[in-house]
Amino acid sequence: MKNDRLLNRLTLSLLGLTALVLACYLIIFLAPTSPLNPWPPVARAALITIAPTRTPVPTLPPTWTPTPALTYQPLTTRPPDTPVPTRTPLVSRTPTKSPALPTKSPYKFTPVREPVLTADKYGAACGNWGGVGGQVLDLNGAPLTGVSVVGWGGPIAEQEKRVFVSGSDARINKFYSGDGAYELYIGAPGDFDFFVVVYENARPVSPVVKVRMVNDCSRDLALINFQRNF
Repeated sequence: MKNDRLLNRLTLSLLGLTALVLACYLIIFLAPTSPLNPWPPVARAALITIAPTRTPVPTLPPTWTPTPALTYQPLTTRPPDTPVPTRTPLVSRTPTKSPALPTKSPYKFTPVREPVLTADKYGAACGNWGGVGGQVLDLNGAPLTGVSVVGWGGPIAEQEKRVFVSGSDARINKFYSGDGAYELYIGAPGDFDFFVVVYENARPVSPVVKVRMVNDCSRDLALINFQRNF
């Protein structure tokens, strides 16, 4: 019995509270600004529209006229100066350098051109002669005497180099077109490399020229001319 009474009381209390809550919701719905509403509506702020303002454009007075542009008077033209007569340079008496001479070489002597293989100057029997010959020339292309030309290769060992001083033999000069001639006799013609260089004061003063000799009686002489550069 006691339990039934307690349940009845709790039920009545729950119904009463439900009715109270519904009454509060009804009051808030009918009067949103009521103190019972925890979140009353916010009044809308009036929007203020600011109209953009235009910057007034300056207007010219009705009587305005363009200002005339300034004009400049040309300066007095200066008469041209009288040209100073130029002096004609005298013709240089410096001897002209041979056009065949190589330029800007680091060596004191250089070959005038590539070696040329031809027949010997003596008309020797085939197989009896082979060698290298030519002339040594100065800055102007004239024969130069007293220059040592050295060669080795093939049957001539480097330790037994052939040496000839240019212009030292009148007979050799005759065969090679004048003074300053040299000749390095090798022996019988053959297929081997021969090396030729100009020496001065016991040291080389030209590049080493490599000649490919051939076993051909009609080309048993290699012609090489050396010319001084400075």
